[in-house]
Amino acid sequence: MKILIIKILIGLFFALWSLTLRAETATTKEGHLVITEQEAIALFYQRNLSLIAASFNIENAQADQIIASAIPNPVFSFTFSSLSPKMFQREFSDRTTLPAISPQITQLIETAGKRRLRIESSELAVEAVNFDLKDTVRVLTNAVRRSYYDLLLAQKTAKVASENFERYRDIIKANSIRLKAGDIAETDFTRIEIESLKAQGDQNQAQTALIQARSVLLLLLGWPENSLEISAVEPWANASPAIAHAGQEQLFRQALERRPDLQAARIRIDQAKKMLTLANRLAIPDVTVGAFYQRDPGNFFADSGGVSVSVPLPLFYRQEGEISKAHVSVNSSELALQQTEQMVQADVMKALVAWQSADAVAQRFETAALERIEKLREAEEFAYSKGAIGLLDLIDAERSYKAMMLDYYTALANRSKAWADLLMAYGE
Repeated sequence: MKILIIKILIGLFFALWSLTLRAETATTKEGHLVITEQEAIALFYQRNLSLIAASFNIENAQADQIIASAIPNPVFSFTFSSLSPKMFQREFSDRTTLPAISPQITQLIETAGKRRLRIESSELAVEAVNFDLKDTVRVLTNAVRRSYYDLLLAQKTAKVASENFERYRDIIKANSIRLKAGDIAETDFTRIEIESLKAQGDQNQAQTALIQARSVLLLLLGWPENSLEISAVEPWANASPAIAHAGQEQLFRQALERRPDLQAARIRIDQAKKMLTLANRLAIPDVTVGAFYQRDPGNFFADSGGVSVSVPLPLFYRQEGEISKAHVSVNSSELALQQTEQMVQADVMKALVAWQSADAVAQRFETAALERIEKLREAEEFAYSKGAIGLLDLIDAERSYKAMMLDYYTALANRSKAWADLLMAYGE
């Protein structure tokens, strides 16, 4: 069991070490931090993992392990007996009536392997707490990933809004000349100005959403030093073929092996069974052995010694309550494992279906819609410059392009977050 815990800690150490090296490559310039997804996760581990570990009271579990392995201390006693008032008189010199002295030492000996069971139970408890920590890291890593994708989406949205506003400004400049020349009506020019104001409002809203997304991610990362702003860089999440192409049953079986919450639940069943065995062993009495030396000048044999053995007799109470509670704990642990397995299966099923749906939507954008909408906008702008279409057609083309690009980036963000949820359900 100790070897398993050591392997877990070593593996976690090397994982964090490699990610920390990646975090050191993040670019910081004038308070602006530019990072990839893996660098964001590395920063989160580097800055917040110690706080998470402290919250799980791992040190308390290790202290309980020390307590469980402790051997009872021996008890030393020193007895004066055969006391007489005469011994306090100055003229008294009869040594035969001096008080008897008797030093004694006793030692409790635990029987039936109770101490070994306590040690094994405490080791399992420490191992379970470590898996609890890994499970929390699994969940919070998903939160970092989702916040990263939210920031990337906010950046794309702000870019589309800014480009759209700049495009309307160019259209206004070009049509202001046409207005002076009398080529367009003043009402059409007013419509263009109104659309430009709407585009400017969209830009302001996108900037506000961008600031909010940055603050959420920076809060998760503990606000790295000299980083007033943060920017996410592409690519979006890349699906692993080994997971993406696996079937639901295969993913579920792998999740049963990988999920730390399941591993913790299994360990707690073993711990509960150890405690049940210990409760049954408590009915077997422990033995207290002792040895003493006595010096009594008033006896014929002034120096003597002896040994003692004491055993409590379990006549009226045989740990029935402790045994019953231990049985309940085993049943509760087994029920918790069954519930966790069902939850894992539901998590994998929902995450897989959500990712497949989000991936299909994003692929439709990438294979067909994007190229067509770009060509349509260019054709509408060219036709408007030649007078082949009216202003309303141009505005409609600009609106359609902006909406299509926002929908595309939203689809990419949804696919990335669905992939992050699948990794969390899988036990990444």
